[in-house]
Amino acid sequence: MWMWFLRLTLSGQYIYYFSPRFVERVKSLAMKIETGCRLHFGLIDLSRESNRVDGGIGLGLKYPGIVIEAEESDILQVQGPKRERAKTAATAVIQEYGLDPVKITIRQTIPPHRGLGWGTQLSLAVGFAVAEINDKKLSTRTMAEVVGRGGTSGIGTAVFSEGGFILDGGHSLDSKSGFLPSAASDVPPPPVLSRLEFPDWHIKIFLPDSVGAHGSDELTVFEEGCPIPIDEVQKLSHIILMKLIPSIAQGDYILFREAINSMQFIGFKKREIKRQPDSLSLVNELQEMGYAAGMSSLGPAVFVISPDPIDIEYDGVKSIDTEASTTGAEFTDR
Repeated sequence: MWMWFLRLTLSGQYIYYFSPRFVERVKSLAMKIETGCRLHFGLIDLSRESNRVDGGIGLGLKYPGIVIEAEESDILQVQGPKRERAKTAATAVIQEYGLDPVKITIRQTIPPHRGLGWGTQLSLAVGFAVAEINDKKLSTRTMAEVVGRGGTSGIGTAVFSEGGFILDGGHSLDSKSGFLPSAASDVPPPPVLSRLEFPDWHIKIFLPDSVGAHGSDELTVFEEGCPIPIDEVQKLSHIILMKLIPSIAQGDYILFREAINSMQFIGFKKREIKRQPDSLSLVNELQEMGYAAGMSSLGPAVFVISPDPIDIEYDGVKSIDTEASTTGAEFTDR
């Protein structure tokens, strides 16, 4: 189970990271939690040709991210943007363990429904805020089950714990009934098969003026796009095993670019990106310019990755310069 790693900053604050190393800590009366976000490179197997389904690959990013503050309170209070989602997560943890209420203030959030995993990061951050104020120790996996995340991809829960590049092993069809997004699936997060440090490459996100499928629309994407032909699943698996993972492990940008670019037009990702024509246009243009580029999750967020600075902007399209995360969420006593 992931425990805590303690680091003393130059300012005299103690910051706690998820780590397999254990450090005792006292109950917090007030705290701040900061997360990053994630890029989701794709789901691997939605064919139903074996006893497993899903399987995810993705990357933790330092920003944009969630920043929340929490303190003791006589009643549950949630302030700030997306407070209804946050209140749902807080209530789930309070009711599951019979904990005392807290006051939560959301200072910063991730753009929602853009393919950056805002729901998982917010729900986990709020859930842990409630638990920590109550001195309740939980693993990320357990917390994800309580707040209802990780039922399809395990990337968001894994990068909340440890950052980095993540490959997860999907779910058994003995426990998961079929092709469902995380919001509609109540199974635990999948096992992490591999976690790698990502090369020190530049990353830029473009946010076209649209939103990704969510709610009932997200269910429709899975219903209409699945099952994926097994030959596409096998081709994608080969790209991941023999190109993408080795390229990250060895810092081989040329091989990485070849893998990422080809992954946009195969398997479930091909079905996702066709639903976002503005994102598809950006991806095609960026790839033609020689970059590794793709769409994250259901979009519309487009990512471009390069060993060199990325000096590209598009009129009317917001951009964010970021970098890969090397640690999980930060917990700071206030």
